[in-house]
Amino acid sequence: MRILVIGGSSFVGRAIVATALDRGHDVTLFNRGRTDPGAFPQAEHIAGDRNGSLAELGGRSWDATIDVCAYVPGQVRRLLTALGESSGHYTFVSTISVYGQDVVEDGFDESAALLEPAWDDELKMEKYGELKVACEQVAAELAGDRLLVIRPGYVIGPHDPTHRFTYWVERVAEGRSPMAGPSADQPLQAVDARDLGAFVVSQVEAKAVDVFHVTAPEPAPTFGDVLSTIASALSVPLPEIRWVGARDELPLSAPPDWWPKMRASVDHARGAGFTWRPLADTVRDTYDWVGKARAGGAYTPRAGVGLSPEQEAELLAE
Repeated sequence: MRILVIGGSSFVGRAIVATALDRGHDVTLFNRGRTDPGAFPQAEHIAGDRNGSLAELGGRSWDATIDVCAYVPGQVRRLLTALGESSGHYTFVSTISVYGQDVVEDGFDESAALLEPAWDDELKMEKYGELKVACEQVAAELAGDRLLVIRPGYVIGPHDPTHRFTYWVERVAEGRSPMAGPSADQPLQAVDARDLGAFVVSQVEAKAVDVFHVTAPEPAPTFGDVLSTIASALSVPLPEIRWVGARDELPLSAPPDWWPKMRASVDHARGAGFTWRPLADTVRDTYDWVGKARAGGAYTPRAGVGLSPEQEAELLAE
């Protein structure tokens, strides 16, 4: 297949592109060329900004388009209007955050009520879910019977630029006690980007017109379970944990009214072939990747994500 990927060089897009190339597809990446421009030399690269002119895509057609990096509805509208049916089958990567925490129940499926759409054309993180709902609606309007919607939960694994899961892997490996954690019984579903990429490509190959939750596992482990798995996977003792509740500074932590969104049903995706690797494998691969990236000066934790030793000591002293 001739596949156009909007984005494609960072994390989720990177995993999708790697899978598509491994399966022998002809892949074109359209992005600004700022994130690892040397990745995937065997693919075609078209430099351009989706927020500007899309003239670089004119006169071309693809069997499928995978849109990894649309966050406001105007981005979806401009792309699909420019491409028309030349986009082929269209995959929109959305999010579990399209559901409101006050309307979902444990084990909710893809038919659960969505948030009201937000029609802004500026990304505001407090409206992230509402903006993605609007993106989905525009995609349904313009792609219709060519549309696949993927709703991932948290995404983890190698090449993660967010420092959310990576923070916990490095913090447990460091071994310093005590360690601040959010709530021991908070559920935490997450999907390895590579498993997400494999499922997306398989559904693109099938030209699926559907909506899928793509997260793992089910039932969801607790935060305590996840930290214990990290320690076991790295063969290190688990530091003493002091549970301090949800804090903005603690990555992946969430207040109790958000917890149901981390207990999504993945029955529909499993029925379509979705599988996930053991969390321990993701832990080891993430630790190996981040260690090499730091050694090569290629990894800088995102500002404001995670605690420095001094900040953690201050928090624990409160």
